Amino acid sequence: MTATPQAAVRAWWQAMQDGDPHTLGELTLPDYLSSGGPAGRSVGRAALLAEASAFFAQARIDAWSLDDVEVRQYGDTAVCAYRWSETGTHLDARFELHGLATDVLVRRDGRWLHLAHHVSALPATAGASGGQSSTVDGSAMAS
Repeated sequence: MTATPQAAVRAWWQAMQDGDPHTLGELTLPDYLSSGGPAGRSVGRAALLAEASAFFAQARIDAWSLDDVEVRQYGDTAVCAYRWSETGTHLDARFELHGLATDVLVRRDGRWLHLAHHVSALPATAGASGGQSSTVDGSAMAS
C-alpha cells in the first residue's frame, strides 16, 4: 500500500476522498503533526482522526490532484512537497481549493507513514508553476 513515499501521499488523499478514518490512522504515526488544515494545528494521531471524522460528517471530496511532486529521501525519512487541489462539498456548498503541501514520512516495517503534513492554501487567482509537472488524480466520487 505505501511502498514508496509517493504511494503514501496518494493513499492519504484517497483516504480523505473515501472518508476513511481507519485508513488515515494506518497511514500515520502516533506522534503525527499537522499545520495549516481546518483546525490550524493538530498534534497526535487521535487529534487527526477526530478532526477527519468531523470533516467527513459535513463534507466530501469529489476530486483531488497532486502536481509537481518532489521527493527528497534521507534513509528512512522522506520529505514530499507538491501542489494540490481538491473540489467537493461542505455543508451543501461547493468548494474548490488548491495550494502547496509538504509531508514528512518515516519508513517503518517497509511502509511509509506520515509524521507531519502541512498545507498552505493559495488564492484562486494564483497561477500554476512553470516547473515540470507529474500529476496524480483522484477519481470522482459519487456519494
